Amino acid sequence: MNLRKALVESVQRQCSGSLQEKVERFIKAPRREEKASPFSVVTLENASIGISYNLFHRDCPELQRYKDWDERSVIGREAREIIKLFLSDDAIKRTPGLAVLNALSQEYMRDHPGSYQLDFETDIMDLMNPDKSTRVGLVGYFYPMIDKLMPRVSELIVLEKSEALLAGSYPFTMTGDPADLERCEKVLITATTVLNDTLADLLPHCRNAGFVGVMGPTAGFLPDVLFELGIHAVGSTWIDDPALFLDRFTSGIKWGDSTRKVWNLRKG
Repeated sequence: MNLRKALVESVQRQCSGSLQEKVERFIKAPRREEKASPFSVVTLENASIGISYNLFHRDCPELQRYKDWDERSVIGREAREIIKLFLSDDAIKRTPGLAVLNALSQEYMRDHPGSYQLDFETDIMDLMNPDKSTRVGLVGYFYPMIDKLMPRVSELIVLEKSEALLAGSYPFTMTGDPADLERCEKVLITATTVLNDTLADLLPHCRNAGFVGVMGPTAGFLPDVLFELGIHAVGSTWIDDPALFLDRFTSGIKWGDSTRKVWNLRKG
């Protein structure tokens, strides 16, 4: 399955009335605490906002190419054109494509309350409900999530691709083998896997899990395609105060109370 293509087609169908909206701003990742932010942001003329993770933010040559890339190439163009960039093999072009895809999706969910089961109250720990008999898989090295999970589970298995991280020593199981997820009752997956085309290959290894969640600010898209693949919940960032969010993002500081975490839950 071409997951990126399926996501684009889903948004083209459900957001057909907004595809003519034009890109107003594309905001490159600002400097943040001496490091480049791992996100980019787009705004459309209807004021909707979309966030995209930058796959290249740790790659110095690619990051420089991103800095040199002229964002004016997408400004003023219709959303219907830009979301097709999400299908590109170029990670830099893919970034505005996903950001616009997410902006359209966020607008749709706001304008169609009840179309999705949105949960702003439940913490991920309550959603997963792990205990000392639960083996949890975590795809991606989320150190804040690791700290939360470690005291509550029987074993934490973290799947990583980074050779540097795999070489370390940890109080949990660090692995580069996705087959280790088959031992897990619950699995949390970074939404980066949607961008780098690894999610579809990971899911067969989650077949024994009673709960599989995908999470991250990048996961602001319509979740139907992921639900069809067996994902139970998709966690993303909900922007409550657009002006404050944009001010904080462009300043390179934490988004704080301009946003909330939201879980989009599969019905039934």
